[in-house]
Amino acid sequence: MAKNNKKKVFALRLVCSRMNFLYQAAHLMAEGSHNTLGAYYGKLCRNVGTKAIMHMAPALKRTLCKRCSLPLIPGVNTSLTVPQKKDQTAPATDPKACKKRHRRQRRKKGEVGKAKVQPKASTVDEHTPLQLECPLCQGRRRFVVDSQRECWIEQPQALVEVLDIEADEERQQTQAQPQPQSQAQ
Repeated sequence: MAKNNKKKVFALRLVCSRMNFLYQAAHLMAEGSHNTLGAYYGKLCRNVGTKAIMHMAPALKRTLCKRCSLPLIPGVNTSLTVPQKKDQTAPATDPKACKKRHRRQRRKKGEVGKAKVQPKASTVDEHTPLQLECPLCQGRRRFVVDSQRECWIEQPQALVEVLDIEADEERQQTQAQPQPQSQAQ
């Protein structure tokens, strides 16, 4: 059984290092304005983790676009904006006004790097929604700035066990070596 555990630990270590390399490559490509290549490496990183049944850290997962897996880096390849509230001037009794279909508008290539109009700093508080838009697929990620909320996985109650692969290997190596016997007088 110990041999089987060594194989699993070694396999997990290889998967971790491969996912780490692919994520770093995706991040570098996204910084260097090679968005399609960055999205490709991001998708490969997700696929490697899915195939090995290994979960990415939530902080890393949030940096990737949900649609195309491009690393979203605010200020470099995406802009962080506050969505404008829409005024509802149409009467509520008109059934066609309520069922209006919204379609995504594609931008021209020259408009990708342009920043949208930013609201004043005084309008941003803890409950203000923020939006990141992917430059490749125009997918939007919206989230609320709230310092009191955190993901369940990031809370200490969710932590069951922490595995340290290197410490386990060192412990197994010390157990495998024969212990010198001391002579008692």
